[in-house]
Amino acid sequence: MKKILFTINHVYLLFGTSLYVGVLWALHFFWYPSWETITLETVHDHFILPTEAATDFFTIVVPLMILTNIILIVQEWKTKYRWSTGFALFCFLVALYIGEFHIFPINDIIYSGVDSLERLRELFKQWMFLNDVRLVITTIMWLTLIYYFISKGNLAQRFLNEDQN
Repeated sequence: MKKILFTINHVYLLFGTSLYVGVLWALHFFWYPSWETITLETVHDHFILPTEAATDFFTIVVPLMILTNIILIVQEWKTKYRWSTGFALFCFLVALYIGEFHIFPINDIIYSGVDSLERLRELFKQWMFLNDVRLVITTIMWLTLIYYFISKGNLAQRFLNEDQN
């Protein structure tokens, strides 16, 4: 039963991490270019509604991600993997800090209403820069967890052994 619970824990962490970083990649490559065309009239439908929905969703997903990462760290505390699992959590906490203390205040300004297109574009530019920083940090987090799962599962060696047979 313990192995099943750890497996569920690890799968959730990898799922949540992939989803979180995936949203930031999509934001950068698919949605951001179109945001340069948002106007004062369209900001509600094209920015406020999606960011509020994402915030509501991740308000549930993120605490569970933190918990599952802590469980992973505790499980690996006496192994060489404690560093990678701890580093992944550190990266995630830095990304959350940027969101909470730098991005959310920009959201609040936009939500309350901006009176000029120039100011809106200035806020979007800051917002996207900060999200690009989070993109880099969460990609490092994701790669660190991928390293953990590949290394822990000895997947590279398994693939090499299959190729030799």
